[in-house]
Amino acid sequence: MDQQEYGKYVLGLMDEEEAEETVGPIEEEMFYGYFQIYMPSGKGVEATFAPLEDGDIFLQRILPIYEMLDPQDFQGEWVPGYFNGKSDHVSEEELRDLGKRHILGLKQLMDDHSELEEAVEASAYLETVSEVVIVSGSEFEKFREEYDPVVHESLFELVSEHTDDQEPVQMLSEAYYSIACDYWISYYLQWHRYGLEGDPLAPYFELYKLGYSAIFANGKLYIGKP
Repeated sequence: MDQQEYGKYVLGLMDEEEAEETVGPIEEEMFYGYFQIYMPSGKGVEATFAPLEDGDIFLQRILPIYEMLDPQDFQGEWVPGYFNGKSDHVSEEELRDLGKRHILGLKQLMDDHSELEEAVEASAYLETVSEVVIVSGSEFEKFREEYDPVVHESLFELVSEHTDDQEPVQMLSEAYYSIACDYWISYYLQWHRYGLEGDPLAPYFELYKLGYSAIFANGKLYIGKP
């Protein structure tokens, strides 16, 4: 199944009639918000990956975003448009531990790819990040505006170099991004397709499931609720 055939297949899962009537090329943008169709239980999402050789890996990776949802949030007239994690109480110690693991995982990844200039720069930066700071939501948004771009840019370059744009699953790139409007969550959910070592974004994903996020700014890692 090539990319266009796969796109047609997934479009048919959304709207069989539209898939039959579509004559032009299938575009990635057509699947923005696709995974939201299966909220909150995730029932039926398995069909998305059925034609893919490694479909079960994609499926097992994405199921936790449905498991973290609260069905009560979908009972009223208004329902969430994105996958939002939440938690009643998380200790600062647990958040800091996830933050430290996040730093170490990214540092190891960058060290493993020292042939790239961007990775060397990111590794040198991560070496200097020694403090994980827990902040309020309003403070977190402020630090987001002041973020240090070197790690983000390096990870983008690394993932881009290891992405096969002709793979059928590339058709779901916008669908993955629209889960949380966060490229790092998108990377995490597709990590195995890049062939990169380890699972460095796992702590970041754990923070996300708890309703938190993390940002590098001013030489520190800040954790807060976005």
